[in-house]
This record gives sequence, C-alpha cells and structure tokens, in this order.
Amino acid sequence: MADTTIKAINAAEGRVGGYLVVWGSPQQRDLQGEYFTPDTDLGLDWYEQRPALYHHGLDGDMQATTIGVIDTLKMDQTGLWAEAQLDLRKRYVQAVMRLVDKGALGWSSGSLPHLVQIAGDGQIKRWPIVEGSLTPTPAEPRHTFMEDRL
Repeated sequence: MADTTIKAINAAEGRVGGYLVVWGSPQQRDLQGEYFTPDTDLGLDWYEQRPALYHHGLDGDMQATTIGVIDTLKMDQTGLWAEAQLDLRKRYVQAVMRLVDKGALGWSSGSLPHLVQIAGDGQIKRWPIVEGSLTPTPAEPRHTFMEDRL
C-alpha cells in the first residue's frame, strides 16, 4: 500500500501537512468505494479555518477534542493540500506528533451526512469539509503526501 502519512512541516512548532483529499476516478476509489474529483463541491468558501481532530472524535480518550486548526487548503492536480497548526499545549498533542513522526497517521476529511451527495457510481458530488482528522485509518489508501510541497 502507498504512503498515506501526514508529515511534520515543523515538528517543534506542531505544524503538519499532507493531502486531505486526493482526486480519484471510477477506477481509483477509496476504501468506501467512493471518489473525489476536482468538480466535487468541498465547501471551501464556507469557513476560513476548520478544526483538526484525532480520528474524527472516535478515540475513547480524546473524543472530539480539537487538537489544532487547519489554516491552509489548496487545490492542485493531485487533490486538496492541507496544513494544520496543532496546539502543543493541549493534552495528547505530543502523543499525536510522535505518531506523525512515526508515519502512523493520514488525513481524513469529515462532512455532515445531510450535506453530502454521492452519485450512484460512487463519485462524491458534494462533501462540504467541516473538519479534518489525523487518523491511523484513512479511507484513502493512495499516496497523500508529496515531499516537494515542503
């Protein structure tokens, strides 16, 4: 399986980056059988910043604690590049950064079910991003980090 890890841009400052969304096709789907395209409505103009969570708030200890903020989102030919500033003062963030350093986490975007539209063939038509999660189990197994972005 390809590298899907989030990388530290500046570990001392808690800055991380990688692709939050990777473009796919009917032949290249995520583990849910779905795929994003450059035409997917990601709701990028809805908010200036989005919260960064750990594992979509599903971790028993951390729950939905905001561990940082996604402050950079840029679309390109690969997908949607995201950078986040993690709050190093928050409980558990140092442990999350250790997982980033080990290459154990990938990005996963979160939306709200009533806002999502998915075509019959799995193409994601609308997916307004309301949060981005650092997770050990991203739905997108393809390469989500590009060294030349840093």
